[in-house]
Amino acid sequence: MTKKLSTSIFSFVLALAVFIVPAFGQTALTRTTLSAAVKTTSQTAIVVGSVTGITATSTVIFVDEEAMFVNAVSPTGTTLSVTRGYNGTLAQTHLSSALVWAGPPFAFTSQAPSGSCTRANVPYLPQISFGVGGAQPQISDCVGGVWSTSNLAAQNNVPLVILSANSGGTAYTSLNTNGTTVVAGTLYCAELDVTVPKLLTGLAPMFGTTAGGSDKHLVALLDASGNVLANSALAGATNSTASTYVKYAFTSQYYIVPGQYYACTQSNGTSDTIRMLVTGTQDTYLTTSKTGTFGTIPTITVPTGFTTAVGPYMYAY
Repeated sequence: MTKKLSTSIFSFVLALAVFIVPAFGQTALTRTTLSAAVKTTSQTAIVVGSVTGITATSTVIFVDEEAMFVNAVSPTGTTLSVTRGYNGTLAQTHLSSALVWAGPPFAFTSQAPSGSCTRANVPYLPQISFGVGGAQPQISDCVGGVWSTSNLAAQNNVPLVILSANSGGTAYTSLNTNGTTVVAGTLYCAELDVTVPKLLTGLAPMFGTTAGGSDKHLVALLDASGNVLANSALAGATNSTASTYVKYAFTSQYYIVPGQYYACTQSNGTSDTIRMLVTGTQDTYLTTSKTGTFGTIPTITVPTGFTTAVGPYMYAY
């Protein structure tokens, strides 16, 4: 049987499996990294940072532009025995710390999905298409009810941070005067437009001139339909620095693809101030707020316009 015919048969079986698996419910595609470089195209012992979610004979890992089938998992370590160049992908060398995606074979596709989608009905997110036949591998996510797809390699050119609204060269102390006094439990959200894929660690709201009290804060990333994609610890954390962006890490990193999102923050007190977008200053962004209880991220009504002093200056990192 020729390689081309084998690939065609696998693609058919893979497509059939995708129709079967939604009954199992949605699962996040497992993500880890290489703990050691893969220096040759024939090396079959691959060392990863974690084997959680990786099972022998039923898992495929994907690194850079190569898929590998996992034949065995070390019972005492994190070494995998793999078949290289799985499903028509090209075996290649890989650097240590390279991002590794892992899941069952049916979690990967031969081509990227398109059109409308419902997150709850998709068995695995994000979805990765191998890009066989010389095509670039792509990563897709269901964002705001529509599939958004990007070239996986595009992350190499992503800036350090993605701003919800670019504060430019303006001194922070001149934005929103001293900042806005927030209402405890209210979720404040500003539009975050993403043009390239990036593995996000968290969000950083910009504080006003009043900070350093006992107030606790959390952040959350929502998609264009209001689904919560990632958040920092719900118990919150304090901040001791005024008039600057302060980082809050998600409980788990999130791989973001191009699309429209919302960067949100919530506080449990009213002492610290947050710098918000106001009328006359970058008021073309979509902003909204929703009352609630601190530690619980409320469902928002997706905004259709700008509301002053409810959309925080934030960045994703």
